[in-house]
Amino acid sequence: MKLKTLPVLTGMLFPVLVHAQILNIDKTDTTDYVHHAKFDLNLNTGLEIDRQRTVLYDATNTAEAMLQQYKELFILAASYRFTYNGPDDILNAGFVHLRYRHNYKNKLQPEPFLQYQWDNKRGIEHRTLAGANLRYNITKGQRFEFNCGLGLMYEEEKWDYVGVDSAKLPTDVTPITNYFTKINSYIRFTWDPNSNNDITFNVFLQTRPDRFKPRIAPHAQWNVKAGRHVALSVSFTGLYDTAPVVPIEKFYFSLSNGVLLNL
Repeated sequence: MKLKTLPVLTGMLFPVLVHAQILNIDKTDTTDYVHHAKFDLNLNTGLEIDRQRTVLYDATNTAEAMLQQYKELFILAASYRFTYNGPDDILNAGFVHLRYRHNYKNKLQPEPFLQYQWDNKRGIEHRTLAGANLRYNITKGQRFEFNCGLGLMYEEEKWDYVGVDSAKLPTDVTPITNYFTKINSYIRFTWDPNSNNDITFNVFLQTRPDRFKPRIAPHAQWNVKAGRHVALSVSFTGLYDTAPVVPIEKFYFSLSNGVLLNL
């Protein structure tokens, strides 16, 4: 097993990060194809416990697995975040994402994917999507990588009004279920300034073909090596939805830190 960092993400493509469709996965090496299989597993976890009048638990746990078999690359990522205050479940969010890439070192490559996610704070009861991108590796080196992707996806999402301010609640609060085909695109940049640091930045954009009212999601993550198999991770995830399904805030962000375990 080869040990390396595979930072989390999203896609969507997200993420991930977990609050939108942000995933920061698929950082692969730049060596030649090898016929034997390689498997990588990363665990990123953070836990906070605070007590004043009651005990408040907040945790984010992310697992990423990557299987490389010659020219085939399979990526599975899952994340779960919760904030728990006694009998109250304040936040419950997460995703499961599967992606496949063929000839993943080529300039152009197909990239089909599947994803399921939920986020009770914003009102996403569930969101299921499937699609495919055409990925283009603009620049790929030992320490620097820049790529982008463009494709189509089909999504089904169900929203309720849990995240809506009481003053904005409509008369009819029946959950809304949408079925849309969307254009999906992203740009992604990774940089390893030295052997102890790696930085990832990406921006995702999704919109319906018949109208330009996009969801724009930036994500940035910085990993600092703290041992042979341990790194400290700081990440920022944002989402700007120009036309929310329910009347919630258009901009949403999360800033978090954690411990990344490379197994």
